[in-house]
Amino acid sequence: MKEMVKKGHEVHVIAPYTGKEMNYTLEGVEVERFHYFYPRRYEQLSGRSGMIDNVKEGFLVKIQVLTYLFFNVYHSLRKLGGMDLVHVQWPIPNGLGAIFLKKIYSIPYIDTIHGEEVHLSKRYHMLFALRWLVNNSSKTITNSTTTLKFCLEACLDGDKIDVIPFGVNTEFFRPLNVFKDENIFQILSVGYLIERKGFEYLIRAMPDILKEHKHARLKIVGSGPLESRLKELIYELDIGNEVEILRNVSDEELLLIYNSADLFVLPSIVDSQGNTEGLGVVLLEAMACGLPVVGSNVGGIPDIITEGISGILLQEKDISDISKTILLLMDDDELRKKIAHSSLEMVKNRFSWKDVSKRYVDVYNEVLNKDR
Repeated sequence: MKEMVKKGHEVHVIAPYTGKEMNYTLEGVEVERFHYFYPRRYEQLSGRSGMIDNVKEGFLVKIQVLTYLFFNVYHSLRKLGGMDLVHVQWPIPNGLGAIFLKKIYSIPYIDTIHGEEVHLSKRYHMLFALRWLVNNSSKTITNSTTTLKFCLEACLDGDKIDVIPFGVNTEFFRPLNVFKDENIFQILSVGYLIERKGFEYLIRAMPDILKEHKHARLKIVGSGPLESRLKELIYELDIGNEVEILRNVSDEELLLIYNSADLFVLPSIVDSQGNTEGLGVVLLEAMACGLPVVGSNVGGIPDIITEGISGILLQEKDISDISKTILLLMDDDELRKKIAHSSLEMVKNRFSWKDVSKRYVDVYNEVLNKDR
């Protein structure tokens, strides 16, 4: 949306309150937060680990799903009635307001499906609602070919669906000349500490890696509900001196951490609920910083990694494959350089927000011209 503003468009965002400011301008984007439960101090649905995980925390949070739907519609009608086009992120739960805007004000809307809402709709027998919200839209965007596959399996209107990936800010995430300790080989992984990120398997691979290379180190940047369990695993494997978990780092710190690493690994899995990686934006960030990357062959990751060219694909949950692949790259400087160069060029050419935003502009114009 920042790129849309640069192109001369007016952009307003409404989103649930998650703390701090209610109304602000972010590089030209007008943002308005709304409350969705009273007393406000009991709001627990948004923020933190996200709605999908938060809703598991008890009856009060489940009730807030219903109040959220009401206030989403209310604030959509109050704030967006004069818009030319509405773009919905997550049709469940955010598409209901767009339906009302279309019916009352004849405002067209498009929606972006991130993947999890399809799995959740199946699990809770809500596919009829997802189909209603999506099939009433003028256009649907998915973040990867795998998410597109999930949508088609759910019988969503395939004629309306395009794939547009997330982008990365290549002006911010970029190669830097920073100090690197030549006595260690730094492996890096970044993400929310939840099951589908697969950090457990990367940690379990470290003892085998350390048998061959005692100078290997693993740094995981992130926080989340599995933090304590992962730290216990590190303690059980007696690798506390070689593996660390960092939480709550700023974007500027993360940029330096990327550039201080030698290899990036994203060991994502299909979790026990059937959810997996929609795309893998942290892979794009690592690539943009000039890192060679490794990722599991699940979800949208193969949309980013072309085997042997822009990275190496792993079998999910395969500890042996993880350790062997990392050891291969540790021993082959030329392969690491080749992958890093190819992935950096690919990100610049296909995944910068500047280029991705052009594809959104084309979709917006298509919808608006059709509506006229």
